Amino acid sequence: MTVRRRRAARLAALLALAAVLAPAGPAAGRASATATSRLYLDGDSLALGTGLFLPRYLPGWRIEQQVDVSRHAYQGAAAIEARRRSLPRVVVVNLGTNDDPRGVHEFASDVRRVVRAAGPGRCVVWATIVRPPYAGVSYEGLNRVLFAAARRWPGFHVFDWRGLARAHPGWFGADGVHPSIAGYRLRARALARFVRAACAS
Repeated sequence: MTVRRRRAARLAALLALAAVLAPAGPAAGRASATATSRLYLDGDSLALGTGLFLPRYLPGWRIEQQVDVSRHAYQGAAAIEARRRSLPRVVVVNLGTNDDPRGVHEFASDVRRVVRAAGPGRCVVWATIVRPPYAGVSYEGLNRVLFAAARRWPGFHVFDWRGLARAHPGWFGADGVHPSIAGYRLRARALARFVRAACAS
């Protein structure tokens, strides 16, 4: 079994267990029958795990997702471009973890594609990347691209997952990339709070 398949199998098992353990909870019970806000989530395995709990912390929101294990930034950019006219006002992106950190220019191009597709009337939230160095290169170059984008475009906001991860190392599993079930739940809660604050109409 390849490393990718092992990771996918572990994530599938984790999410299956989470689905059993996570109760609907009072927050989910307060969700209105008609969603007043919409959100599109595009990302990799981190988005997949976070998306499992996100509706709990955004009651009343209609959440659309296109997520997959080992998803790359160019794939998310293409999907967002394809949805250009039907995108909701809030677009949340969790991509870059599976990209080569040496490809800073390519990643910056994908970020620009997303910004152009979203246009000035939407709120884009992109999470920073947390992963050990690849081929001896850290992911800080990709994170710098995200912070630069936030300075350039008013509708682009950075959810600093890197900062939260450093403050809460106990949220993570052994690989230092994927959170535990509790970590995914807390990540979803923090992301929901950030979206409400950054994308308030």
